[in-house]
Amino acid sequence: MSDSNDDIVKPRDTVTKERRKVDGIRKVPTSLARTGYVVWFHEHGEYLGLAWNESAAEIERAHVTDADHAIYFETFAQAAIACHKFISPCRVLHSPGPGERPKLMG
Repeated sequence: MSDSNDDIVKPRDTVTKERRKVDGIRKVPTSLARTGYVVWFHEHGEYLGLAWNESAAEIERAHVTDADHAIYFETFAQAAIACHKFISPCRVLHSPGPGERPKLMG
């Protein structure tokens, strides 16, 4: 029998909480630019937005750091569907209005 702490199995929720502390998940932004739902990549502090792709010579969906350039969806369903198309972990935020604190939706 071993006295090592390596043999102790931690409950799953304890492991998840420890991982969150290490991953450095960011806090919800204090305000957003407009009313609507946005896709927020919480580990990077970025939003789903539009950006120019020089090689394709067109505007494409991309990660943007400025909330002014984020795509603001009219409904939660539209934002949630957009979330499922990305590999990066993301959440949906609802902004009740410009300068108001957004609510974490899911």
